[in-house]
Amino acid sequence: MSRLKELIDRLCPDGVEYKKLGDILDYEQPTLYIVKSTEYDESYDTPVLTAGQSFILGYTDEKNGIYEADKNNPTIIFDDFTTSFHWVDFNFKVKSSAIKILKPKPTFKGSFRYIFYAMECINFEATTHARHWISKYSLFEIPLPPLPVQEEIVKVLDRFAEYAAALQAELQARKEQYEYYRNLLLTFNSSACGCGTDDDQEIKVTTWGGYSYDIAWKTMGDICRNMDKMRKPITAAKRKAGSYPYYGASGIVDYVDNYIFDGEYLLISEDGANLKARSMPIAFPISGKCWVNNHAHVLKFENQYTQKFIQYYINMINISKYISGAAQPKLNQENLNSIRVPIPPLELQKKIVAILDRFETLVNDLTQGLPAEIKAVQEQYEYYRNKLLSFPMYKLIA
Repeated sequence: MSRLKELIDRLCPDGVEYKKLGDILDYEQPTLYIVKSTEYDESYDTPVLTAGQSFILGYTDEKNGIYEADKNNPTIIFDDFTTSFHWVDFNFKVKSSAIKILKPKPTFKGSFRYIFYAMECINFEATTHARHWISKYSLFEIPLPPLPVQEEIVKVLDRFAEYAAALQAELQARKEQYEYYRNLLLTFNSSACGCGTDDDQEIKVTTWGGYSYDIAWKTMGDICRNMDKMRKPITAAKRKAGSYPYYGASGIVDYVDNYIFDGEYLLISEDGANLKARSMPIAFPISGKCWVNNHAHVLKFENQYTQKFIQYYINMINISKYISGAAQPKLNQENLNSIRVPIPPLELQKKIVAILDRFETLVNDLTQGLPAEIKAVQEQYEYYRNKLLSFPMYKLIA
């Protein structure tokens, strides 16, 4: 930081010039680079990108129309509708025509990486479904200090980015380890089997931890009470603000002034794209006083261990055969009730839940461990980025 301060004091003590992004950056339409097939596979070579949160949608084996980028020839992909963007320094194809590919103008003599960091400081929320680059975003102005100052700022922020990336890589490795053990612990497909008195409740004998257990296979409709009739959707305009969480298909949507549920329940998404994407858990617990709309099934279990066991199991398995609707995926109550699940003895449920709870804390708890460290580094990064990129505007003296 001392070198950066010395450079600023020496090279731009009275402020810096500000320029519009459109005067610094050229854009290219992605038409040549749009992927033709969405049959992605991890074994293929070329990533297919979106400028949204998911970033890499998958990998394609298409050989034509690949945008060539590398460390010496990077680019920024920009979502024209949402204004989200990513730095890209590897070959890629894109999914959508809404993306703009940004590069510095030939006349620009500054740091492209610096522009990327300056764009991260722009506070703009896209509220309309329109193409924003030409009409709005390219008109934003960013500070342009002398090149040595830009390069020093990039060095500082790159160190934060590299450390955060290392932490994210370690967290991803832990998540993969967690998923491996979760799948191992929740897979019951072994050995001899017999049947109980009910054809729908097949009993399988399996070995777990050196001991043999009888595993009953039942339907969801047999193991819990469905409370969907108690749900009441409220439109946003009619909700009254309050302290009780208002839940939808993927979690809390709002807070309202009343409640219809009070206790321990498991919610399972009834509709929405996440039923297929599975980017978030489709089964999640709620506790205490709350309100639930008609986009999530509400299930009541006899004990917390079975509820938690089923939560882990449903979030693991592929339920695509139970989902109807292509444009609007839906898991209706009849199909939910027909999903077959294993029910180990309660003592085994407790052991499995305890192990998976520890993994869950390691990879997802924002109050401790790696998630907490990543959150702290991100906050520190944003603080220094905003501080380093705050320059007074240079004013000409008449």
